[in-house]
Amino acid sequence: MGQRRKNVEAVTDYADNRHFIRLHRDIALPAAACEAVRRHLTAGRWLEAKRITLEHASPDSYEEIELFFTAAAQQRGAAHEGEVTSTNRMNSFQELQS
Repeated sequence: MGQRRKNVEAVTDYADNRHFIRLHRDIALPAAACEAVRRHLTAGRWLEAKRITLEHASPDSYEEIELFFTAAAQQRGAAHEGEVTSTNRMNSFQELQS
């Protein structure tokens, strides 16, 4: 059925030379901005990708962009907290054994 994870994709449609960010709908961006967003997303720099997207997207898409990037950041933060907790548990376990 539906995906549990939300994804963002920077897309170039070479057939008609359109560039856009695909969230729940396609949000048009200039080619250079689309490529910059693609590079930042690939490198894990989501805040920079969000800034560029908001800078170049139409005002009617701001709310959707904010909601998506906020949810993605919270999801990544929760995953990161889990990693930190696991690391802390391992360190605590090793201290107990010493």
